[in-house]
Amino acid sequence: MKKLLRFLKWTIVAIIAVLIVGIFYIRFTRKVDKIIYQAENFKPYKKFESQYKVKEEFVTVDKDVKLHTALFMPDSIEPVATIFYPEGKGGNLMNVQNFFKPLIEKGFQIYSFEYRDVGLSTGKSENSLTLQKDALLLFDRLYKNPSIFNKPIIVWGHSMGTAFATMIAKERQDKIKGLILEGGFSSYPDIAKQYAKFIHLKNFKWLIPLVMNNDFPAEKEITYIHKPTVIIHSTEDEAVPYELGKKLYNSSNKKNTRFWTIKGKHVQGIKLYEKEYVKIFMDMINQ
Repeated sequence: MKKLLRFLKWTIVAIIAVLIVGIFYIRFTRKVDKIIYQAENFKPYKKFESQYKVKEEFVTVDKDVKLHTALFMPDSIEPVATIFYPEGKGGNLMNVQNFFKPLIEKGFQIYSFEYRDVGLSTGKSENSLTLQKDALLLFDRLYKNPSIFNKPIIVWGHSMGTAFATMIAKERQDKIKGLILEGGFSSYPDIAKQYAKFIHLKNFKWLIPLVMNNDFPAEKEITYIHKPTVIIHSTEDEAVPYELGKKLYNSSNKKNTRFWTIKGKHVQGIKLYEKEYVKIFMDMINQ
């Protein structure tokens, strides 16, 4: 009996040790980062085309890494403001430009880019911290562009792009007019817990914060933002649950933040509520 108990004891110790080592290995080798930003399912394209007036550019951000960027501009009027738009997952410059028409018609110019290994960008999206640096580098580069001099800047994000948008707004708060988020979430661990059930890990979702680096803690970062902020979320959003948008709002500064509840599919607000949506941008630059 004693031998059996001793065997069970050391078996349990061994299992716990293997679990701890596994957690540390996954976390510090950033295996989860690769899953979050992997580009395997993104629809590829060979050449960028647009119906808008656009300045396309490849920006070197690292050795042998060039990011594909584009500044979409109004056709015949002077831009009234600039929007910095980090894409959501699955987005590239060919498809996200479909959101831009009503804003460009009102005089906004919109700057967006493709993450590493997305669209025409090179490199690998394997590290959240690297992607953060890329986004901040592109924002700082845009800020120095003469075409936006003395014009308001609004940071706008959809879905995964809201994590980048919130981070940029917090880090460059003195350089922006405001922040607009749609279909966002409080943190990557929070959204990962929602998807655990789809890979049959619902009963093990408590492991997610242990193996996932929370490099985009939007729920925390938004507490530091004191510029006008609008958080938009649909009660019918099946990609990012409505409660995660509300959780993000609950952490925000209520004096400068508004929550707008809408209907419709994930990040379709500007298509379903065009006038109201564009008015948010217009009101923000006129404040």
